[in-house]
Amino acid sequence: MRPDRWRSFAVAVGFALCAAPAAGQEIKAGGQVTFGDDADFGIGPRAQVTVPGVGSAIWLAGSFDYFFPDSGLRESDGDYDYRELNVNVLGDIPIARITNLIPYIGGGANVAWKSVPSDGDDETPERLYGLNLVAGFRFPLVGFTPFVELRYELEGWAWKPRCVRAALLA
Repeated sequence: MRPDRWRSFAVAVGFALCAAPAAGQEIKAGGQVTFGDDADFGIGPRAQVTVPGVGSAIWLAGSFDYFFPDSGLRESDGDYDYRELNVNVLGDIPIARITNLIPYIGGGANVAWKSVPSDGDDETPERLYGLNLVAGFRFPLVGFTPFVELRYELEGWAWKPRCVRAALLA
């Protein structure tokens, strides 16, 4: 990513983090670990915020993952880089009398960047766009919320399982 794009991304994240939350709006942030089908293992930050005016059962979740692909994904000699930015709207599915297990579903958008060296020196960057379907479980505890989720992504004209993700949010 060029330096000007990094600066733009940093400014956007800064504004999002510094914006004053609406009354009653819940904000959670933390780290996540992702296991993907194409890019193996990834780590990154995640933030979730309740959607104002809708209630606490609807969340807007944003995440960024930096993946560490294994050598089997290299199309040529050199490093293979893969990064993802996801923004999803998630809705809780309430279950009567169960408060420590909250299933949720949702969907959203995905932007991925992959770079594969073309001749060992130059990288050929590629930007990919997709749509997400997400399903998971949150386990609310005092002070933090672990969760696990499965994300499907529209690739071509078929939905394919993309990754399994686990995280802790505080």
